[in-house]
Amino acid sequence: MVYFLRIIAADKSNTMQKFILILLLLISISVSDGFSQNRSIQFIEKPWQEIVAMAKQENKMIFLDAYASWCGPCKWMAANIFTNDTIAAYYNKTFICASFDMEKGEGLNLRTKYGVRAYPSLLFINTDENMVHERVGAAQKVKDYIDMAKVAQNPEECLAAYLKKYNAGNNSPQFIQTFLCRLADAYIPVSAVMKKYFTTQNESDLFNRVNWNIIYRYVSDINDPMFEFLFNHHSEYAKAYSMDSVNNKISDVYMNNLRGIFRNSNSKLADSAYLAMKEKIKTSGFEGAGKVIFTADLEWLQGKGKNKEFLDLAFENMDKYYADDYNLLSKVSWIVSSMTTESKYMEKALSWSKRSVSIKEEPFNTDTYASLLFKMGKKDEAIEQEKKVIAIAKKRNISSIPYEEALKKMEEPK
Repeated sequence: MVYFLRIIAADKSNTMQKFILILLLLISISVSDGFSQNRSIQFIEKPWQEIVAMAKQENKMIFLDAYASWCGPCKWMAANIFTNDTIAAYYNKTFICASFDMEKGEGLNLRTKYGVRAYPSLLFINTDENMVHERVGAAQKVKDYIDMAKVAQNPEECLAAYLKKYNAGNNSPQFIQTFLCRLADAYIPVSAVMKKYFTTQNESDLFNRVNWNIIYRYVSDINDPMFEFLFNHHSEYAKAYSMDSVNNKISDVYMNNLRGIFRNSNSKLADSAYLAMKEKIKTSGFEGAGKVIFTADLEWLQGKGKNKEFLDLAFENMDKYYADDYNLLSKVSWIVSSMTTESKYMEKALSWSKRSVSIKEEPFNTDTYASLLFKMGKKDEAIEQEKKVIAIAKKRNISSIPYEEALKKMEEPK
């Protein structure tokens, strides 16, 4: 069971919510189709009203990159996505492209006008200055940017069209499923729409494929009636959609609520709230409760800087809960090596890292294995593994530069 975190930089005022959620469970995603090439989106550097005038004159929609100077995903997207040949060619041909810092100059007004809630926000605006589509976050694939542009241009598929249809009373399951997707992509809360929709469904309808998809993707609150329904009918859902998927969903909801407490970690009530939530999960009867609580405790301890407690907990339980998870084995190995040089923990971290690579050789986990070997004085083995990393990266068209730099440091004479 691996927990993926969506990479979005929230509003600066919510600094504690800007993915404080621990390096432990961040999964590094290598992107081979987003590297810089020869072209770039040509952003018009003019006042907003002149950009609007250009859009009217050329009868084109405006593509607005709404960013903030401190937003890491915004910088990554500018360097790796807006410089992609395929994206640049499509956007330059199709849109009048503009980019504004939402915390400076005209960006302040645009932020208010279009209700920008998080960064990066990609807005598609018609010649009447009405936003017709929005996508929040730094998507990883070129196809995602082409697809969102095509959806924005489709008067029946864009977010504005779905809002209009919903307000007109469209409440069919297929429509709601897509509508929720449009809202989530725009970082707009979906709970109110989802809860209202489920009141229209008969109990038997709640087990159909569309409603299962909605539950699986969007139910995230432990107090949501639909979560309670899922939990109480987990065997029926498991027969239709597999026990693994049902257990993973229940685990995700529990983790989501525990992480909600992490975000308030400076609150005097956080510790007691965390303990209360853990007790609720322990006594729920859920067979995966132990694994959920172990995972949450690792995050909690790391976030609080309680390294010794983290090390002991990981030492005792990683083999029990994550023996076959190559992602987590590697991630925890790295964190352990960053916390201590004590041989007891380093040897255990090395064993986890070696097992991770034996399960599946990836650049990130093989690099971690090489690094641990090097830290433990096994230079020749470390160099051999780092060379493997470089070979894997080149074979997959992934940048090998950081691994080559690591190899040079390993090969330096003492």
